[in-house]
Amino acid sequence: MALRALNSVVAANYAKLSIDPVLAGDIVTFSNSANGTAVNPAAVFRADRYNSSAAGYTGAVQTITAVLRGLIVGVCADDAVGTNPAGETPTMINNDPAGSNFVNGSAFQSYTNGFYVGVKRAISDFKDESIDVVTNLTAGIPTYSQRGVSVYTTPSSQFVTDRFALLTAQNAGNDTANWTGTTGSTSPAPGDLLTVGSSNGNATSVATGYTNTPLQPTVTTALTSTNNRGLLVSASTANAVPIIGRVDYYDSGAGLLYWTLI
Repeated sequence: MALRALNSVVAANYAKLSIDPVLAGDIVTFSNSANGTAVNPAAVFRADRYNSSAAGYTGAVQTITAVLRGLIVGVCADDAVGTNPAGETPTMINNDPAGSNFVNGSAFQSYTNGFYVGVKRAISDFKDESIDVVTNLTAGIPTYSQRGVSVYTTPSSQFVTDRFALLTAQNAGNDTANWTGTTGSTSPAPGDLLTVGSSNGNATSVATGYTNTPLQPTVTTALTSTNNRGLLVSASTANAVPIIGRVDYYDSGAGLLYWTLI
């Protein structure tokens, strides 16, 4: 998927296990696997609001919103689909200052000036491969594979992304249908608060393959039954979810969300 930074200060480097897929625009937290916590800094993976051990936070802490927000590392800046991409395809966001009209096959396409999203090509050198050893002799004897990713961590950073779903958080549980904004809107509106999506009971381990992950564009394919880890959804008025960001603008035609990390 895609993320474009409009205004940001810090993009910190973090490890990511090659078996954990992440895409640019994903909300990430620290991995709770033994291999993920064995490195410094700890590896990150997609955050999950679902009330399970895969969430990265469990138990009574889920009722304390401030603590939940502290467990969110930030917004992933890189695509690293890993050895388990779950059918996902990296995309990129480009700027079209003029707009265009054209015929795509038999369909007429009309685009106004602004940002738009498209599929990103990637050669094998930029994909995560299965590697069980490293050449850094100071790294000890690893039993896992990891790659580095950048993570935007600075509050007030502003982004454009396609990694969101028109769904609403239900505290620490599942996502609910449709968008119910903090402002009372039924589609993303300036001022609506954002939280991270839920896996909605779907498997989130490598062995089971991060099942039922929505394909792009997630704005139309993410459902209450899909694995929405890492996606932005409406926080509405839920009182036990981490508030991650705020909507600045929603371009429904391009399927892009402009938002601020808070």
